[in-house]
Amino acid sequence: MKFANSLKILMEEKNLTQSTIAKEIGFSQRAVSKWVNGESEPTETAIRRIANYFGISTDYLLGTEEYYATAPAMGEGERELLRLFRALPPEYQELALTNLRTWTGEGKKSQKKKA
Repeated sequence: MKFANSLKILMEEKNLTQSTIAKEIGFSQRAVSKWVNGESEPTETAIRRIANYFGISTDYLLGTEEYYATAPAMGEGERELLRLFRALPPEYQELALTNLRTWTGEGKKSQKKKA
């Protein structure tokens, strides 16, 4: 029940619906409903996705931390980027990361560190 309470609090604070959460983390609205109502427990993957979506620790969701500290809120572009990235097959995820590192100049830094 700790997970259900934590998720309810987060959803209320952010004024989010079960459908919105489901869409953002890639699970069904029915699954989210069961978690919120304490009818079932989410998988480890679901817990991680929810924590990432809210920018909090999994410990808060699982009830081992009383309070949560949030990361800066993600904008729409960041959320879309994350959603699109997660939809890619692993080999394309790596290619996307390589391109981002190159575009930001971080690819050169990591190559220098390896040398």
